[in-house]
Amino acid sequence: MVLTGFFDTLMVGKLGYEPLAAAGICNSVFFFVAVFPIGVTMAYATIVSILQGKNKTSSYRLLARDSFIVTIGLSVLASTFIYLFIANFHILGQTNAVEYLAIPYLTLLMWSLLPMMTFFFAKNICDGFSYTIGGMVITLIALILNVFLNWVLIYGNLGFPAYGLNGAGYATIISRIFLAASMMLVLFGSQQIPISWSKFIRSFWESRRIAFYKRIFAIGFPSGLQYFFEVAAFAGAAVMAGWLGTQELASHNLAITIASVTYMFASGISAGSSICVARAYGNQNKINIKAYGLTGLKLGFGVAVIFALIFFTFNELLAKLFTTDPAVIKMGSELLIIAAIFQLSDGIQAIGVGILRGVEDVKIPSLLIFIAYWVIAMPLGYVMSHFGPPKSLYFGVNGIWIGLSIGLTISAVFLFYRFNSLLRTP
Repeated sequence: MVLTGFFDTLMVGKLGYEPLAAAGICNSVFFFVAVFPIGVTMAYATIVSILQGKNKTSSYRLLARDSFIVTIGLSVLASTFIYLFIANFHILGQTNAVEYLAIPYLTLLMWSLLPMMTFFFAKNICDGFSYTIGGMVITLIALILNVFLNWVLIYGNLGFPAYGLNGAGYATIISRIFLAASMMLVLFGSQQIPISWSKFIRSFWESRRIAFYKRIFAIGFPSGLQYFFEVAAFAGAAVMAGWLGTQELASHNLAITIASVTYMFASGISAGSSICVARAYGNQNKINIKAYGLTGLKLGFGVAVIFALIFFTFNELLAKLFTTDPAVIKMGSELLIIAAIFQLSDGIQAIGVGILRGVEDVKIPSLLIFIAYWVIAMPLGYVMSHFGPPKSLYFGVNGIWIGLSIGLTISAVFLFYRFNSLLRTP
């Protein structure tokens, strides 16, 4: 999913820094809204794993039913919020050129939300049963499809009109419909998943003797807030970068696009660790809870070290992939050096969120993440970007990213300490 955004940004960047900036602010707004419902769907995998640990196999179809209803409801609500952003885009304070390009593109992204959420519903149910290969294959195919459609619709190849930035929006809608349809086929057609289509449909007419709404929101609501606080901080950073100028926003966009790709490796380890921890938690195996949690943290840290070295070594080369504008390349390469530093914290905090979710510890971590980002990081980023000495590291868009780095580090320390506290519990 994130690689789709990566290639969208890469291919749109060839049109110039203004379409690149518009794509960046639109994706920031879209995921600012969408990340909360995405975070709620993460609870589905956790609950499935806990049910497996307790051997409550008869409840799977009912969980799928309630999860689907929650997913549709959240999709409608999130689409409404995106529409409100479209209708009041001027409040983001972007340049006229960026606003002109962004509004139609964000409208297209809005229409892709429902199929994207349907995909996450099916994927997280499958993930809970440790069947992740189907989702991996489907997302890779969708990525190839999206890149091909970008090539056709952005640049006007194969006889199609050149839609420019909007071409990336059309490609996103088509690829996300493919994701949703294919993932639903995997969920109800795979022998690895003990939920048939017929049982799922019949569950809507069953008595509500067992319902999972309370459990979904008990785990999913704080989990959604965790992701929301983090993504909202980066979306706010994009808005602040846009206040500084179009080139600053474009450099922020290219750097956050690359950093998001590397973050997904840690996020994948986090999801796997969460599922394993949740299953151990379901059968009350404290030894395995600790073992899976610590192994996840070690893996996440190791992956983060590798990407940090890549960012340090190839920062300018990576920036040049997205643009030929010298000022954007310079600012983007500097941001990637800062991103290299916070890779380590980012890896630890991503794993920490997952393993704590596996033991249904979500409320305190949500509060800690809110404090780290919104009480500390964002105010610091604003002060350093607007009031630092001119031509210093702490001035301009660099100051925003240093503030975010401090927030990531504080979040990582808090979450690691909380898991260590769990380990010391007899």
